[in-house]
Amino acid sequence: MSEHAASHGTEAEHGHEEGHAHHGPKDYIRIWLVLVVLLAVSVAGPFLEIKVITLLTAFGIAVVKAFLVCKHFMHLDVQPKYVLYFLGTALAFMLLFFFGVAPDVMNHEGQNWTNMAAQEEIERALIAQGHGPALEPGAFDAATTFANTCGPCHGTGGAGDGPAAAALEPHPANFTDPAFWADPTRDHEHIVATITNGGASVGRSALMAAFGGQFDAEQIEALAAHVESLNPNHE
Repeated sequence: MSEHAASHGTEAEHGHEEGHAHHGPKDYIRIWLVLVVLLAVSVAGPFLEIKVITLLTAFGIAVVKAFLVCKHFMHLDVQPKYVLYFLGTALAFMLLFFFGVAPDVMNHEGQNWTNMAAQEEIERALIAQGHGPALEPGAFDAATTFANTCGPCHGTGGAGDGPAAAALEPHPANFTDPAFWADPTRDHEHIVATITNGGASVGRSALMAAFGGQFDAEQIEALAAHVESLNPNHE
């Protein structure tokens, strides 16, 4: 009886060991080689200068690494089912969080915030490519700032024809249209308040961001003067 129990215990232990696969040196060397290859691909990817391939490479490598960890070190195949349920729920919430915040993170401005560092990088890139005059350190050029900061919506010339204008509702204002300036409330103070506090603060479109935290009062005055200069009837 004791021999049968011992034999049964040995079989159970053997089955348990089979469930938990032991990794030998060759297994770890193989995994290490895979990681080295993935590292080489991740370094070489950006040199192709194709954004889609770079993103696919980065996320693809992350997925493969996660798979290796789950397969060889977490032993998920022998864990109770609730562990898998918990892991799946955590993954679902992570994806929900990512896709929930990605649209805002990838934009440079929203209703109540502005990514000033990103906009400054865009301005520097435009100047480096010859799309704007090189400015002295600390200098402020209202026309260039308007073209770089406001141009994506209002257009570089203020005609409301920026690259993002087609997707916006209401449509960005056309400062070159006399009809825009026919409204007597659109005076200098109104333009200054709109630039400083955003469109919603003056009863206009909430899509117009506030720039009071990005520019000082003197710079905003200069921007407002430039906007007014776009009026065909401006004297």
